[in-house]
Amino acid sequence: MIEDTKLPEIGQGEEVPQFLSDQHWFEISTEGLYLDFSEPYSPPRYTLSHGGVKFANLGDLHVITGKSGHGKTSFMSMLMAALLSGHYEGLYYERQEVAPAPKILYIDTEMGKDDTIAIKNRVCSMAGLDPTKPQERFLVARLRETEEAADRWRQVLKLIWEVRPTVVFLDGALDIVKDYNDQKECAPIVRQCMMVATHYDASVWCVLHENPTFEKMVGTLGSILQRKVTEVFAIRKTNQAKLPAKDVRPNRPKIYFTVDQLKARGKDVDMFDFEITSENGWGAVHELSNEPAKPDKVFKTNVKIEELRNWIVEGQNDIDWPASRFAVKKYILEKHDIEDEEEQKELIEMALNRQFFIMQDKGEMESGQTHPKLKLNTNEIKPFGDEREDVF
Repeated sequence: MIEDTKLPEIGQGEEVPQFLSDQHWFEISTEGLYLDFSEPYSPPRYTLSHGGVKFANLGDLHVITGKSGHGKTSFMSMLMAALLSGHYEGLYYERQEVAPAPKILYIDTEMGKDDTIAIKNRVCSMAGLDPTKPQERFLVARLRETEEAADRWRQVLKLIWEVRPTVVFLDGALDIVKDYNDQKECAPIVRQCMMVATHYDASVWCVLHENPTFEKMVGTLGSILQRKVTEVFAIRKTNQAKLPAKDVRPNRPKIYFTVDQLKARGKDVDMFDFEITSENGWGAVHELSNEPAKPDKVFKTNVKIEELRNWIVEGQNDIDWPASRFAVKKYILEKHDIEDEEEQKELIEMALNRQFFIMQDKGEMESGQTHPKLKLNTNEIKPFGDEREDVF
């Protein structure tokens, strides 16, 4: 209560007002609601940054949105890897001087167990952790088998109480309400999410799908979250095979994803792109550079680029990947009567230039290996007979 502020008390010289008396507002206490002007200002305690712009304040609620299958969980994987390891590519954890070891709770409400395991493995690998060993700072819970939405929300509250995490990722928010268009159900849930963030002094992330036909979070739940959260990040998927030739970006793979901050408390994070690769069997997420693409090289071979792509698709199962150049020459090029050594070198260079192949990083090379091998870019080269584009 502000000092020297004198307010009338009910029954001490003040008649009960008749204005909107049916709301019984005069009987309710206002104790503790007035701001204490002597209390010092505390600046935001952001947990993450990208490109020097900080975001995701402790004690606040944040949302990740996008169409189904458009990389929302993959973006979360990048955030979790940065929080667990201090930084992941362009993302940095900002509270190391205060809390050098944040605890992460990831709650999956909808995926099958193998998919959840794949996300756990992906995050651990990206953060440099052993995915086969329990992690004190990274806990994963699954709520798919819980039938009632009310019970799922109670489980979320219990999990957070048990773990006391620094950062919570709730994937996804649709599954903690029975009807995402019911104002009476959705408004209290959003309010309680905000209360959780404040009570546990945690950064709380919620994932909520967009409508299939337009870019707006689904239902009344989405409308309320849009107004109440401090930040909204939207993830957009681009399949360049479906674009007009003039819109194709040569410095991007066939399929890539864009992170766009739609709402921010402070400065907006600049948009950035990422891709999902197939390494380790469960994949990884990598931020894409904004460096301009090198102009296409003119090759002497008469083999067309789509013809080369088809050869790689057809022959990929004859080789153990990552593969040596010798294996590619023997099991792919020579099968199509490419015997000239110079033409073989040129075709491998063409495949690298068009990102059908990706060179191994030094950190991926085995002990004793002297030259990096070639990896398949599965955004460009699909499994033979499989043209699906299912990604997290």
